[in-house]
Amino acid sequence: MGIGSILVGVALALLVGAYLARPFRQPEAEFDRAIEHWVAQARAALQAGEVAAAPAATAAEEPVNFCPQCGRRVGTDDRFCAGCGRPLR
Repeated sequence: MGIGSILVGVALALLVGAYLARPFRQPEAEFDRAIEHWVAQARAALQAGEVAAAPAATAAEEPVNFCPQCGRRVGTDDRFCAGCGRPLR
């Protein structure tokens, strides 16, 4: 018996154990109620002015540009992406 078959057996045992333990987990309704409670608290704090709103971006900040091909950050004056080489506008 190789290490691969042992690992497959362990993975199957974990999957079966997780499936069998499903009825013993907490119901989703409790989580939903907790999330709704947190959202209500956040809304109340926002309406009461306890939480400051996110500051608006100023015109002095340089815009952040990303390559449409690979998603790497590029400068505003770059003509090509340094990650994938795609031509930029």
